[in-house]
Amino acid sequence: MLGGAIVAGTISAFIAAGSMLELDRASRDLGERAANSEPEYTPAPAPVPESRNYDFSESNGNRDRTGYMVGERVPGEKTAPETRQPQKAPVTKSPEPAVSPDTGGISGGAHSDGPPPWQKFAALTPDTGTAPVIAIVIDDAGLDQPRTARTIGLPGPVTISYLPYARDLQRQVNDARGRGHEVMLHMPMEPSSALVDPGPHALRTGFDRDKILGEMTWMLDRFDGYVGVNNHMGSKFTSDPERMQVVMEVMKSRGLLFLDSKTSAKSVGFSMARQYDVPALERDVFIDDADDATKIAEMLARTEKVATNQGFAIAIGHPRDLTLEALQKWIPAIQAKGFVLVPVTDILRRTSPSATG
Repeated sequence: MLGGAIVAGTISAFIAAGSMLELDRASRDLGERAANSEPEYTPAPAPVPESRNYDFSESNGNRDRTGYMVGERVPGEKTAPETRQPQKAPVTKSPEPAVSPDTGGISGGAHSDGPPPWQKFAALTPDTGTAPVIAIVIDDAGLDQPRTARTIGLPGPVTISYLPYARDLQRQVNDARGRGHEVMLHMPMEPSSALVDPGPHALRTGFDRDKILGEMTWMLDRFDGYVGVNNHMGSKFTSDPERMQVVMEVMKSRGLLFLDSKTSAKSVGFSMARQYDVPALERDVFIDDADDATKIAEMLARTEKVATNQGFAIAIGHPRDLTLEALQKWIPAIQAKGFVLVPVTDILRRTSPSATG
């Protein structure tokens, strides 16, 4: 009897720890079914500015779920034991600050003439005056086309970040840009947990330089018209300076900005971007760590507070029903309070002394 009770208790613990994983898998499966069927998505034709050729959530209970910052101690939580990681393939040592990036092996999409893509494809910014501004970034777009279409229907401008392995990407991106939204590429990167799948073509710490460059080229060439990249998952990859060095060489070469989603407290994304003179930003708030209406409201209130205190805020969410419903009501409400919604490029111009345009 005692043995049976122990087994039952163990099973219950696994079920509880895996509940969010199952939720995210269900969401991913729904998105895949929607994407593989005839899409419930009929974008209105809209002119798109001149463009160039550039084209599930982390979930391991809590700690590695999308939006949960790995490295932040949860009250009452025991520290997990460290596990031995496989030996990494050699990558060129990170250079000292202010050196030119090594462009060896970087192919396709290199920026040369005219404004860089982060300026060229930037959404129009409304007149803000001295008002505090907020940039809303919706990650994981494109896979679940009906919810992505609802995202495009939000009052804007918002910034929509598309997974590179979604279907019909250019059509969705064109519609988003035609409606005044800004577009980013949501680049999959390796999470801390080996049990979590970041999706195809994800960048991994076991990759050498050539492999990273090959996967990045595939992703960056999937569609046109985006201003930059932010990481999908990546709590492990973004903590690796040698691998992130390669990422920043490509960002610099292509004239793209990098938004660090900060899925790890140990992320070096922002600091490496600055080292390579890549226009860079960091996320301030995650809107929907929990798919819970009350907590989403709390995070939106936190976003207002951050914007009030520092003059701007960048908040990241996902195309989930509760998030979209909350934003549909919240955006007009904050505008009535005097906040102004802006694309991420507007905040970049405010915070980066070298950013112009």
